[in-house]
Amino acid sequence: MFIEFDGHVLHAETHGDQAKPALVLLHSLGTSASVWARQVEALRRDFYIVCPDLRGHGLSEVSKTAVSIQSLADDVDALVTSLGLESYHLCGISIGGLVAQAFAGKQPARVKTLTLLDSNLASLNPPMWRDRAKKCRADGLASIAEGVLSRWMTPGYRKTVEGRALATMLSRTPDEGYAAGCDALADADCRATASRLGMPVTIALGEFDEATPRAASEALAAVLGGVEVKTIKGAAHIPLFEAAPQVNDLLAAALANG
Repeated sequence: MFIEFDGHVLHAETHGDQAKPALVLLHSLGTSASVWARQVEALRRDFYIVCPDLRGHGLSEVSKTAVSIQSLADDVDALVTSLGLESYHLCGISIGGLVAQAFAGKQPARVKTLTLLDSNLASLNPPMWRDRAKKCRADGLASIAEGVLSRWMTPGYRKTVEGRALATMLSRTPDEGYAAGCDALADADCRATASRLGMPVTIALGEFDEATPRAASEALAAVLGGVEVKTIKGAAHIPLFEAAPQVNDLLAAALANG
């Protein structure tokens, strides 16, 4: 589906029966809605699944204005509102987890459960993200791609079909789309609305995630009421393909809480 919001065309994949409970899945920086393919396959019989492409990713237009975590959350709000959804389960990975927190903080009564994968509460390193945005704009995303991919998955997974698919998603992300996401991550801070997140929350990260260290997930869990941080064994920053069975089981268990 496509909509126009704030002067931009936004896209989302939808799967399953709209009469089923809704599940909104928010992807990571440099990927797209398709990164959720294995979760969609596992859950589409029981849920109506909405996978937005964040602004500047997939089939959503590159932003003409500055991007923030809140503006990305507003985009998601526009998409689910256009579908007439009154309540939904919400899951985000990496930057998608921050967008999910901002989104849920704005309208907590509509979010049944919140699942945050390989994410954090506030920017871990603003100067690094600003430098990455500058590098991407000056030299292109390809100039930093190898470093990004080395954090996304374990070395042995890189040459698999799905590992190559992740590399393709990154290569097809517009330079400005990625850079704008870096800008948003530099200023990310969801602490002000954390107290509103009273719905059941699940937090997990890949065992070998170096992009979002475990300490960041522990800090997020502490602010959200001492939630247990679960470990996705054998995976790095993006476990959605590499550890799909674990992620699917974790997500199914989280959804059962709502």
